[in-house]
Amino acid sequence: MKKRSFIIALAILAATVALLGILLNKGDENVPVIIENERPLVLGDIVVEIKGAVNKPGIYILQADARIYDLILLAGGFCANADTDALNMAAKITDGMAIFVETKHKEVASNKISINNASAEELMKLPGIGESKANSIIEYRNKNGRFYSLEDLINVSGISKNILEQIKEFICL
Repeated sequence: MKKRSFIIALAILAATVALLGILLNKGDENVPVIIENERPLVLGDIVVEIKGAVNKPGIYILQADARIYDLILLAGGFCANADTDALNMAAKITDGMAIFVETKHKEVASNKISINNASAEELMKLPGIGESKANSIIEYRNKNGRFYSLEDLINVSGISKNILEQIKEFICL
């Protein structure tokens, strides 16, 4: 009886989290839709998220022995521009894991500054970016994770649309 109550409580919790996520992100077209498998949550299952260049990004429930390959299949496969070289498709997935599938960068100029990897000193080479804004970018990146588009920079305190337009040609992900 305890096991059944636990499973029911877990299912209710998962549904509540999914509903809250949808309500909090309503109107934001760049946020992936939360997707749950059609099978019921079972003790020992894991919950993982996949983002980036897949056909159906979202949150999935898998068996504990699942591999990245299984998650990619559930997510509808790769998009045409997915960079699969960095993924180990045979790697086991762990509970709470988030996987980001990169896109192929056809023209990554060596003179562009990566907003996901640059140091404060590198960021300060950009027009309109001083020490304070550079540190804000790094702080945001450390707190929220990588940037998924250049436009995500406007979420950083002190970075306006005007500043983004000034630096857009000098930056990459």
